[in-house]
Amino acid sequence: MSTPQLPPGPRYLKPLQTFRFLKNTAGFLSDCRSRYGDPFTAPLPVGDVVITADPEGIRDIFSADPTVFEPLGQLILAPALGDNSLLLMGGPRHKRERKLLMPPFHGERMRAYGLLMRDVTLRAAGSLRPGGTFRAQDVTQDISLDVIIRAVFGIDEPERMRRYREVLTAYMESYTPLLMAAKPLRRSFGGMGPWARFQRYVTELDGLLTEELATRRGHAEGHIDILSLLLGARDEEGQPMADAELKDELRTLLLAGHETTAIGMAWALHHLHHQPETLERLLEELSPLGAEPEPEVLAKLPYLGAVCDEALRLYPVVPVVGRRTLAPFTLRGRELPPGTGVMAAICVAHMDPVLYPEPERFRPERFLERKYSPFEYLPFGGGARRCIGAAFALYEMRIALGTLLAAHRFSLASPEPERPVRRNITLGPGGGVGLVYEGPRHGALA
Repeated sequence: MSTPQLPPGPRYLKPLQTFRFLKNTAGFLSDCRSRYGDPFTAPLPVGDVVITADPEGIRDIFSADPTVFEPLGQLILAPALGDNSLLLMGGPRHKRERKLLMPPFHGERMRAYGLLMRDVTLRAAGSLRPGGTFRAQDVTQDISLDVIIRAVFGIDEPERMRRYREVLTAYMESYTPLLMAAKPLRRSFGGMGPWARFQRYVTELDGLLTEELATRRGHAEGHIDILSLLLGARDEEGQPMADAELKDELRTLLLAGHETTAIGMAWALHHLHHQPETLERLLEELSPLGAEPEPEVLAKLPYLGAVCDEALRLYPVVPVVGRRTLAPFTLRGRELPPGTGVMAAICVAHMDPVLYPEPERFRPERFLERKYSPFEYLPFGGGARRCIGAAFALYEMRIALGTLLAAHRFSLASPEPERPVRRNITLGPGGGVGLVYEGPRHGALA
């Protein structure tokens, strides 16, 4: 029997294709799709990967039996998240861990964090001075970091909060795209170089998490923070999570739990202030709510929700999601052998002009005019491996963005549009979105 052939694609100069993928993921994938069709094969750091942006191809991946796949991202993600991260598990272990992690991110438990999200946002904006210029992403990053640290650990002590913020920020900034793609660079040169620097922050964060677990074990009852809930969680056999598992899952929650919200809000602020008519429509929806809107009211506002959805459509924080086949798998009628990488190209699917007329235009109304399937709109991936924190991220994004704009006025520091750049695992606005703080809205914060 002959081995199935992979679809066509740029099958030469792998380092060049890797550079193109990391430098401009959406541009590279769109170019390949137009040249080779859908699906196509691209030589990437994780091996040859078959990529689709067609809703039917994405349906094939997300609707398949999850046991057909294992995670694809170990090479890139393991150094940042740890081998015990949910994102890197497969099979029964993934199912067990996901079940243990799910409860804090749904229903009343998640909504219990609404006031926290609003109050953190108001405090962060309180440091702004009228006429001052700032990077929106710095503020949204501060908000999302504070929210996730407080939500995960229930920490209020200022010095402890400061330490976590410092270590987490340095940790993510030190894990560069070069380290992601070039495995030979992952060694220390006499304690010098980017890998040695990253490992120092790995050790610091591990120390913080070890201290936290030692302090909290036996004292979690009655607390609503995520760590307390995880410490009390038991699997079907009555077994708790081991410390190594807890630390890697906490690391994943801390890192992944603030990036999507912070970057999504920064993009939303960028587009709203480039399109005054869109901002005006949103402010009309927010104006009856006053300077300190109730979180549950914000979470249900239709146009605010559409603004958040559209920001994540135009620039999804994670541009692709991948799997590796463990058994023969059929993608759009083509059989792929075991061991093949497959990816759904989120950033390309979200720019399909058939689904999204004028795809490059920021137009939140499209999400009020029709409902998109999970194979057409997928900012958090899909299927059995859809991001476990998706509901939390969207809830926070609506509350924080709505609170900021209900209470404060901003203007653009520059008319130039932002372009996405790779931060590490995620993509964000290259300039961080420069804004000028114009002051509180009329009657706000009086």
